[in-house]
Amino acid sequence: MNDYQRLRNHAGLADLQGWARFELSGSQATDALDAVVGANVRDLFEGRAVNTLIPSPTGGVEAIVWAIALEDGFRILGEPADREGIRAILDESTTGRDAVLQDMRDETFALALIGPEAEKVAWKAFGDDVHSIAFLNVLPLGNPAVTAARIGYFGEYELHLCGEFARKQTVIDALEQAADGRDLMVGEGALAVMMTEMGTVSRARDVPSDISVFEAGLQWMIDFRKENLRACVELERRKGSVRHKCVLMIVDGEADGLGDQTVFIEDRDIGRIRSAFHSETLGRSVAFAYLVEDLAMPGLTCAVGSGRRTGETVSAPAFLGRSILDSLG
Repeated sequence: MNDYQRLRNHAGLADLQGWARFELSGSQATDALDAVVGANVRDLFEGRAVNTLIPSPTGGVEAIVWAIALEDGFRILGEPADREGIRAILDESTTGRDAVLQDMRDETFALALIGPEAEKVAWKAFGDDVHSIAFLNVLPLGNPAVTAARIGYFGEYELHLCGEFARKQTVIDALEQAADGRDLMVGEGALAVMMTEMGTVSRARDVPSDISVFEAGLQWMIDFRKENLRACVELERRKGSVRHKCVLMIVDGEADGLGDQTVFIEDRDIGRIRSAFHSETLGRSVAFAYLVEDLAMPGLTCAVGSGRRTGETVSAPAFLGRSILDSLG
């Protein structure tokens, strides 16, 4: 089976070594992180994770990150393309504060065990503690321990594992042995497809620099009650000037050539496709598009490109993954 089928229907292991991983520690680590992210990390207790973003000075999106509360600080995770940007912003925020930023990418490994059978594989490798890790929770597993975080991008059971780089192969071997000796490793190609199917945007791929937090549909990642909210003036200004909004679409046919295609209703140009991937589950393509604000809603049937391929806007996710369906019985 291919990587996509393995992740959607069984279990696969993605190597996220290139993804951004920082640790922030010190007595003022909370102040340093809270000053730059949208979420209120002061309410984040040890062993808990939150998906949030770093607003840009113009009210756009600098990076989308996961923040995990540790015993003595935080771990910040992000996509590879945002690594240097995250580092620069956190470096600036720690200046003058009792806070230390460490880039952990080369010192640690990062793996994501994904799929409806992933929990069973993790349980066989690490024991009963796996079952106690609820979504958005973090727990050490094994001896010596690796950090296991239940966070999600892809719409299936997803366990992110992080530990000392020297232990990476040992962890991979343990998981593959628990999978009855099967090779679990998958490439990152399938991950972008799965993210789009679930309506999970990638900052670098799906959010241009001139797009606001509100146009990207990511305002839910921000606690607007924060008194120290970064770029609060610009965010307030741009809240009232939304011209386009990001929507999830399903489009007939293959994804080749869909990027940057115009979306029409009759002869009216209402927006453009930003990114598109073929979905094996749907037998059609899934895409993010920016449509004019008054039409950016689920259930809109439209035409895409010069070939007038049929498209429809849908609520995220495009479908329920097998992990969720299995949990519902």
